[in-house]
Amino acid sequence: MVINLYAVSKLLGPSLIGMAFIGLIPTVYALFTNTEGASSFVVMIVIAFSAGKILSWLGKKSGQYVVTIRELFLFTASLWVALTLISAIPIYVLLPDVDYAGAIFESASALSTTGATAINHLDDRPTAILLWRSMLQLMGGLGFVVIAVAVLPQVAMGGMNIFKTESTYFENRDKFTPHMKTMSLAILGWYLVTLVLCTIAFMIGGLDFFMAINTAASTISTGGMMPTDASMNGKSSFVHYSAIVFMFLSSCPFTVIIAGISGNIFKLFRDQQVRYYFLFTLFMSFMVTATLYFKNEYDLERAFRVATFNVVSVLSTSGFALEDFTLWNPIATLLFLILLPLGGCSGSTSGGIKMFRLCVFASLFRTQMIKSIHPHRVIYPRFNGHPIDAATIHSIMTFFAAYIVCALISSLTATALGLNITDAITATITCLSNVGPAMGPQLSPSDNFADLDGSLHILFAFDMILGRLEIIPVLLCLTRIIWRA
Repeated sequence: MVINLYAVSKLLGPSLIGMAFIGLIPTVYALFTNTEGASSFVVMIVIAFSAGKILSWLGKKSGQYVVTIRELFLFTASLWVALTLISAIPIYVLLPDVDYAGAIFESASALSTTGATAINHLDDRPTAILLWRSMLQLMGGLGFVVIAVAVLPQVAMGGMNIFKTESTYFENRDKFTPHMKTMSLAILGWYLVTLVLCTIAFMIGGLDFFMAINTAASTISTGGMMPTDASMNGKSSFVHYSAIVFMFLSSCPFTVIIAGISGNIFKLFRDQQVRYYFLFTLFMSFMVTATLYFKNEYDLERAFRVATFNVVSVLSTSGFALEDFTLWNPIATLLFLILLPLGGCSGSTSGGIKMFRLCVFASLFRTQMIKSIHPHRVIYPRFNGHPIDAATIHSIMTFFAAYIVCALISSLTATALGLNITDAITATITCLSNVGPAMGPQLSPSDNFADLDGSLHILFAFDMILGRLEIIPVLLCLTRIIWRA
């Protein structure tokens, strides 16, 4: 057998059992606050725990088998699908107006930190469900860094491969994290610190504790799922500026941030990916600010605030809504269409194409332009001063090709299922890039995905998982390539 399914079961089992224990948090919260939802989470806990136990029992048949990259890819894809299906259960059980397809869409959106929602009237929903959405965003944002270490302590390379599956860019030259476990704990620590600081900032800005911690969870995970229909509208300017800072930080590479904190803080700004990301964000913010000031007659502070907020929200793939930017002016709309697929930095919680790939692509383009003028000159594309190997370039080109093909197929499928072409294209891109808001007449930043057909919910849920796992690992699991010797 090319892939040892017992080994995959051995990895999936503890993960689902862990999911069951995590489900105790909203259960206890619902019981202590005397709100709805405890029984729905009990159902999920029983299913997750039972499935985890069965898979763990099957996994014993694998023995001391050493996990290969094929099993790791299959485990990663299977885990995300399983967690999506299981975490959707409380949403489906507790909300009678949301069918199971809509619940799957909601859980996929939270776990992939996309931020799109299929639930109307959030202000009237049980707080336990709102807490659950925030918890799923935190879990999805952190990704498989800690999970890999938890379920694969005996396979160091396995943990590394899962990390690379989640984040193509990997800074392994720094000695501050010589082991995967150390790195995971460092990233978890940074994640929790930013959660606390962001919560405090939002409380200073006037939010109550429940709203502040849920909004903070959505911010640092770049998920953007607010526990209210108004999203960021109506919040204070201090909250908006705080969100801008934490969205930007959360879309920067965690390893580089930790390296900077551990040694030289200026290392963060010397990183090519971060530097380009900052300058591009600043440039686009000024461009949108100018359109609002001159075209929409906003005062300068408001123009800068809402422009910067929405640019950072889209680029970090947070997807928070602050006004409907599709209604501003045609130039602003065009700029946001450009921003929609790009994403933040690799090695962060953000989705999208990622700034790392764009940096490599730009360096490759520059190299080819120079070679066209000086054909005999020896020059290589570089990133952070280091030559980029051919394998990395090939993988990036493969990703671009896969992204375009998947976007086309999904857009055509969505159109065939009854969605207009503009909504189909922008919804596909926003789901593949894990951004959140679409830019069509039906699915605008001020609307949600609640009124879509169940088949569209499933399609876009698949797009979100596909995008979150960087497309290729999932596609491999759906082809015969991974199953052949």
